[in-house]
Amino acid sequence: MMLFTYLTLANARIHTLRVAHQERGILTLSFDPSAPGNRSIQLLGTTRAGYQPGWLHNRGKYLYSVSRTHFPDKSSTSGGIFAFKKLPNGRLELSDVVASHGDGGVYLDISIDGKTLSSANIDGSTVSILPLTSAGHFGDVTHVFHYNLTQPGPGAGDSQKISNPHAAVFSPSGNIMSVPDRGADRVYIYQVHGTKRVEQIRTMTLLPGTGPRHVLFSKVNQEKTLMFLVSELDNTINVFSFEHGSVGHGGKHPDLNETLRITLLQRASTLDDSSKRTKPTNVNLASELALSHDRRFLYVSNRNTESVDEVDTIAIYSLDAHANKPLQFLGLNSTYGKIPRHFSLSSDSHNQFVAVANQVTNDLFIFKRNLKTGFLDRVAGNYSLGKLDLTTKTGPMAVIWD
Repeated sequence: MMLFTYLTLANARIHTLRVAHQERGILTLSFDPSAPGNRSIQLLGTTRAGYQPGWLHNRGKYLYSVSRTHFPDKSSTSGGIFAFKKLPNGRLELSDVVASHGDGGVYLDISIDGKTLSSANIDGSTVSILPLTSAGHFGDVTHVFHYNLTQPGPGAGDSQKISNPHAAVFSPSGNIMSVPDRGADRVYIYQVHGTKRVEQIRTMTLLPGTGPRHVLFSKVNQEKTLMFLVSELDNTINVFSFEHGSVGHGGKHPDLNETLRITLLQRASTLDDSSKRTKPTNVNLASELALSHDRRFLYVSNRNTESVDEVDTIAIYSLDAHANKPLQFLGLNSTYGKIPRHFSLSSDSHNQFVAVANQVTNDLFIFKRNLKTGFLDRVAGNYSLGKLDLTTKTGPMAVIWD
């Protein structure tokens, strides 16, 4: 099941990254900031992780991934969920693997207590819930939520012909799970009472052609949490306030169906300093979002944008969590490639670097981040992952830092 080759990490300054690559598997890479940009990234190893691995999640000594389909073999349309133990020198050792219970595995998350795993399957229109042990093993699935679309949405192509749950994200307290459904223009909100009891309590209905994709939670105080929603069809970032009971106290779980208040605070474009929505034509496709550790800056990647130099961008916002409109658009940075499906901020306390995986140009760029302005100052590393892929079927799907 696994193929691995590796080099020795001899320098303590070297960072380790993992890339989910549809054609090659999980790539383990080293990044040496002191080396020239074209030599700062090296391949340490390759680990097989099912057919078209599409998402990565770090949790302590383990790395988790989900594959798109064909698990356990080509006769199946289910994806696979893999748990790998991290070994010295960047190696990965398979610990456990289970079915994702749906076609098109694209996302997984783990609750704050490390006991519950969620998996979103975009083509199978399902979200599954599994118990997770501290030793990196899965229990039997406890929930498989199925979603149905009553009628197609206005999105171009196949973007809104069926229900497309694109993520299943836990809140910082662990008692809320949010599922953005790109196909249905909805976000489903669940209350989580541990693995065995997960109940839907709200349906957030969005404007037609929104195409909700990913969400990110940020706790403000004991009574308030912000949820940032990036939508790929209208290219917006929406900021919602979750108040009164959205954060559990002392491990208790209040009845959020009675107490939770969700308020839209702001809608902002991912393309410019406005609140304009684009038509759902698939010309521009907002993708991923990330928040700096100091909570001063929010980042959103834009795919397939119309630009003079034909490269895509990352939008940068300043954040004031206590303001009526928390986000202020600062500008755009080039990704130096096409279709930045995923990016991530380095795991050090200052998020000094940003790694961007460009799906079509099939490359990885690492940028030095300006801690004062939030902008990406310079290219600190670049690495080719393969040939140009206009089909988006073989290139990188995700990149994370150890």
